[in-house]
Amino acid sequence: QILVVGPGVKTGVAIRVDHPKEVGADRIVNAAGAYDLYGTSLIVVDFGTAATFDVVAEDGAYLGGAIAPGLQASHDALVRRTSRLRRVELIQPARAIGRTTEEAMQSGIFYGYAGLIAGLVTRLRHEYPKVEKVIATGGLARPMATICDVIDVVELDLTLHGLWCIWHRHGG
Repeated sequence: QILVVGPGVKTGVAIRVDHPKEVGADRIVNAAGAYDLYGTSLIVVDFGTAATFDVVAEDGAYLGGAIAPGLQASHDALVRRTSRLRRVELIQPARAIGRTTEEAMQSGIFYGYAGLIAGLVTRLRHEYPKVEKVIATGGLARPMATICDVIDVVELDLTLHGLWCIWHRHGG
């Protein structure tokens, strides 16, 4: 049986935002998976094309969140919009003070992005202080978690787990 997650599909996640149909399925799937794994209020940070920050209430409801450009998208925009900067490998540099253009770009992108993560998670926790756990998922979750002390746990298969939870609710 094929199940497409979208409006009208029973996900087990109450969506408490102004326009529920505008919320991406990936965000609801992550909320379902995270709540199933931890059963508490939390923030899911998904490192994808966009970085999404999703707040889940203590009863599993989706409360909203934030969307920022993803790390790769930020890098690509920087390279595209400047004449002298070239692509670099997106890895954590040895130090923040780059001694080459490549190291400087890696520092600005990697550590700057870590600051964005920490700042948004801190702001979200300030607005919803009941958050007990911050979960990271997506391609850069593991390396970012090593330098972002606001991340409590990495769940690389969170989206798949959320899909399994929703599929299981439909008799799968």
